[in-house]
Amino acid sequence: MIITFFSAANAQKKVVISKDEMVTVPAGKYQPFFITPNNQPIPVPSFKMDETAVTNAEFLEFVKANPQWRRSKVNRLFADTNYLRHWQSDLSIGEANKKIYNSPVVNVSWFAAEAYSKWKNKKLPTIAQWETAAKAPPRNFKYKSLTDFILDWYTKPNPKVLPNVKSTYQNEYGLYDMNGLIWEWTFNFNSFIGSRDSRGNDEDELKNFCAGGALNVSDKSDYAAFLRFSYRGSLKGNFCIANLGFRCVKN
Repeated sequence: MIITFFSAANAQKKVVISKDEMVTVPAGKYQPFFITPNNQPIPVPSFKMDETAVTNAEFLEFVKANPQWRRSKVNRLFADTNYLRHWQSDLSIGEANKKIYNSPVVNVSWFAAEAYSKWKNKKLPTIAQWETAAKAPPRNFKYKSLTDFILDWYTKPNPKVLPNVKSTYQNEYGLYDMNGLIWEWTFNFNSFIGSRDSRGNDEDELKNFCAGGALNVSDKSDYAAFLRFSYRGSLKGNFCIANLGFRCVKN
């Protein structure tokens, strides 16, 4: 698919190519990170996943086709005031933003991501699907481990200009930027939410957080997963955040 942009200032044509490629993630089993007496490994049938996160250019086509998701018209129950704030206007990413046409779309809510997925006849990945896909070993990797790479990424501030997709690494399934570029929505992002923080007094709840959680997780050394699940648990569906985007799947 070729998406064409025109500059209002000089009518200069801009072309961004979006291939909408999907790759196959083989069947497997997902062991939930937080262990309870009842959560056995979850069978994950083979599925297809977008090769990259959805880009600004791709999301613009969705907004054009679905006026209710334009920045000025969206229901605030479904997207907060940060929704697409980095775009120039409802229907323009902007000439000044030409570097991010092929960067992941961010400042989009879970509801917007879900609506886009349905428009494309796809779905948002479940946590089990996303975690299964993301754990595939990287190709041509300079870091000692994927966890080291993710933790290093966590320490860096959000860049002023978000790089284009395919700017970090590709894993063995053929997926790009599963970590290191943006955070990504999952369908059931809030399926694990603790009701108290680590200052609570309930012993069972304390095991779900930080050091106490190390007694009750599938991998005590996976500090990146602790942060990832904590981040997901802090979200609400209408949140629009400058480093949070998404990609889609098909069964």
